[in-house]
Amino acid sequence: MTQTSSRNVTCPNDRAPRRGFSLTEMLVVIGIIALLIGILLPALSRVQDRARKTQTENLLQEFAKACEAFYQQFGFYPGIVPEAILNSTDTPQISGAENALLHLCGGAIPEDDPLYGQAPYNGWTELTFGNAAVGTFKIKVNAAKVGEGPRIRGTQYKSFFSPKASDFLPTKGQFLTSSGNEDPYASDPLKLPDLLDAWGQPVLYFRQLRPQGATLVAGGMASESLADAVFAFQGANPYLVSGELGEYGRNQGDSILRLVSNTNRSATLAQILRNVSFGAPSAPLQGAPRGAFAIISAGRDGIFFSRYDGPGTQSAPKTDIVTAGANPTGPYIVAEYDDVRVFGGN
Repeated sequence: MTQTSSRNVTCPNDRAPRRGFSLTEMLVVIGIIALLIGILLPALSRVQDRARKTQTENLLQEFAKACEAFYQQFGFYPGIVPEAILNSTDTPQISGAENALLHLCGGAIPEDDPLYGQAPYNGWTELTFGNAAVGTFKIKVNAAKVGEGPRIRGTQYKSFFSPKASDFLPTKGQFLTSSGNEDPYASDPLKLPDLLDAWGQPVLYFRQLRPQGATLVAGGMASESLADAVFAFQGANPYLVSGELGEYGRNQGDSILRLVSNTNRSATLAQILRNVSFGAPSAPLQGAPRGAFAIISAGRDGIFFSRYDGPGTQSAPKTDIVTAGANPTGPYIVAEYDDVRVFGGN
């Protein structure tokens, strides 16, 4: 006799249908994700900015160490063109930083070198600096040779400074006073490498003209004489005049170094370069420098001492950090900016 199994056989089609997410549940999940992104992105941005600042500080310190090594070798800080001659015009053909880098890394030969007029350098571009008042000085440059080491006093040396290739590139927008130009190098036919910070902006370099002077900085106005100044302003102008500087095309028209009144332009730079321990708060030109040279990065915003940075805001921009009665003033105010400063030398 055959027994029939009592087990029920369930047909697949008889199973209960799976329940999906409702629209409300989907919206809740999306809202949570959006909230987490809103919380995490600013934190991630701050972490990235701190990392870039640290990277920039390290780069500037390496630059400073190279300058110190150069000084130990030759008794002066790098700058292939004499500082007073380089700064004798409002906008030199090369920046102060390029002047130093050509001396540290090569790519230029000065007119007093024995090989200046000989065959290896005949195809290099000749630049003439200065005028009748201060004298003239010639160099020949070749951007392709930067990094091969400098010739100094007739002797070839290895490079004193070897930054990463990504930190050592021609600056977009140098000398570029207009905006919207399709060629970011239109105003810079030399395309000499610049030292770029972690945000892709070139750094400023100021070298002292003399150890002591009656005034700390001169040259913020065309009429100012460099005869008694420790530092000159003009070596920064190839970058400061730009309307689209660097990787992100930052308009330096928002820099207080451009916006401040002519009478306070040198004093503003002096406020940035001075030792906080010397001089009255609103008399930076009579202060003492923090070093024989200074290297400055524009920081996170890409603008050298922006009117919206430091004590300034978008709703209340600030351009004056010098004049008595401008609240606050004095050398301590400079620490409020995101710009990175490194000083060296005695």
